[in-house]
Amino acid sequence: MSVENGKHLLVTLLTALSVVGCGGGGEGRRVSDTVVDETCSTPEQLNAVRDIMQQWYFFNDEPAQQQKYGSLDLAGFGSAADLLTFLRYRPEEFDRGFSFITTTEADQQFFGEGQFVGFGFGSKFVDPPFNADLRFTRVFPNSPAEAAGFERGQRILTIDGRTIAEINAAEGLTAALGPDTEGTARTFRIRALDNSEFEIEVSKVLFTLDPLPTTTVFDLTNAKVGYLDFRTFISTADSALDDAFAVFEAQGVNALVVDLRYNGGGLVSTAERLADLIAGFFANGEVLSETRFNSSNSAANSVDLFQERPQSLTLLQQVVFITTGSSASASELVINSLRPHTVVTLVGTTTFGKPVGQSAFGFCDDELLLRPVTFETVNSLGEGQYFDGIGVNCPAADELEFALGDPAEDSLETALQFIETGSCGQVSFQSKPLAPPVSFADIPPSAESTSAEHYAGAH
Repeated sequence: MSVENGKHLLVTLLTALSVVGCGGGGEGRRVSDTVVDETCSTPEQLNAVRDIMQQWYFFNDEPAQQQKYGSLDLAGFGSAADLLTFLRYRPEEFDRGFSFITTTEADQQFFGEGQFVGFGFGSKFVDPPFNADLRFTRVFPNSPAEAAGFERGQRILTIDGRTIAEINAAEGLTAALGPDTEGTARTFRIRALDNSEFEIEVSKVLFTLDPLPTTTVFDLTNAKVGYLDFRTFISTADSALDDAFAVFEAQGVNALVVDLRYNGGGLVSTAERLADLIAGFFANGEVLSETRFNSSNSAANSVDLFQERPQSLTLLQQVVFITTGSSASASELVINSLRPHTVVTLVGTTTFGKPVGQSAFGFCDDELLLRPVTFETVNSLGEGQYFDGIGVNCPAADELEFALGDPAEDSLETALQFIETGSCGQVSFQSKPLAPPVSFADIPPSAESTSAEHYAGAH
């Protein structure tokens, strides 16, 4: 059944199928079954992107996508990124910036070591569709942003003297923040939570992101609740997750709150690890997810099973996920995979809706990396197809004036209330005044956004 006939696909993230390239010398490298000359000129980059997409792109079963290839004139494109933008399938609905080009070095640094070049903050617009009010959602520890005094909830008024509205009307925020090279500097004017203002120049550096900065245990009347603020699915998260769940198990945790409100995804292997730590004890050997490629690559389809790990929780009775429109991909994979096997509750706002994943293909002598959408995943009941996002059971605000992990912050407060009472409730658990609802919007990704921007919302 084609997407035009109503099929919605699923987004997870990140598996490496093959590495290809152009550049160097000799006989050329192989892009699947097509040999690409190793000159790494713009025409050769365009050829490489076209050939990878034509074989591996998940949406190639759609007639409209085949029509794009049939009428394709590479001479009309000035860069590989321009070509990729054109080839995205129905970008307002399906490939909404999911396929992108980055450098192999930056990709490996991020997924292998948790490192990226940046200022070290996450941000969101709080006034869509105007997108003139930009607030910090996170400031990463040991980053230039933290050293500059940036804090969650502060407002960015100007960058290099221009307002956010002016920047959005011109090149856009990602471009305005400059290239992802060490030493790139920008001057920010900031409004703090007490309405005071300050201006400071900040430079990008290579630093290491902590994927799991906060874990704690809350003792409620009827439950012992483990809480973790999980930032992104990268390989350095594996040992951190193991350690956190070992502590949860030792303390007899029987309920869990997983905060994924800004987690844009990452490694499928890490997503499967988190699912195993949550449900591996009682779902061992059962189907966790099924991965499906396009019809030309169906031989690569696979089924993954839950497996019990030494740190898997044995007393768990329910799990609550805190989500927002930034919760995507591998985050949604975990939620969707767990639903047939345990009690899953969502608190916050509807997830992003990214039901497909990418594979990695190097080109330009493996200096550049194309991550096109290549597969979908479904759970053990064959359920996926959530391009509109996964809805919540208990709506709650993301209160930027509170630190993440603060039980007085509305989303966490609501999650703990639900575990305690079994109800979302209409009155704040801590009896604080109800804040008016706030709408948020993410910074749109580009064809050349980094892995850190796509999966951790980090700049």
